[in-house]
Amino acid sequence: MITGRITEDLEPILDDAFIRRHDETLVPVRTILDTGFNGWFCMPKEILEQMVLKPAAREVFQLADGSNLEEQTYVGEVIVANQPFLVLLMGTDAGTALMGMRMLLEKEALFNLKDMTIKVV
Repeated sequence: MITGRITEDLEPILDDAFIRRHDETLVPVRTILDTGFNGWFCMPKEILEQMVLKPAAREVFQLADGSNLEEQTYVGEVIVANQPFLVLLMGTDAGTALMGMRMLLEKEALFNLKDMTIKVV
């Protein structure tokens, strides 16, 4: 089960999210569960550049404002709630990672705005 909290700014932040480096160490990553992102996982470029990851392809992504952005994607392993996911990663200039909806297929996400918690089962 994936758990997290909803901040005062209404950002759903995951409790335990890491990316596995090429040397097998786990790097903690502040991660928002982004229901508006239909991809896999978007990493801060400053963290992504420190990893030794296998390039996958250049892909075009449409942003919320309708503009398109072409980015290099990579294959990497993300660990969320002690569960490993082999995912397609892309970079962002933001300082926070985004977990996309593609990682939640076949799961149920519960946003409790009364208790300000999230749970994915």
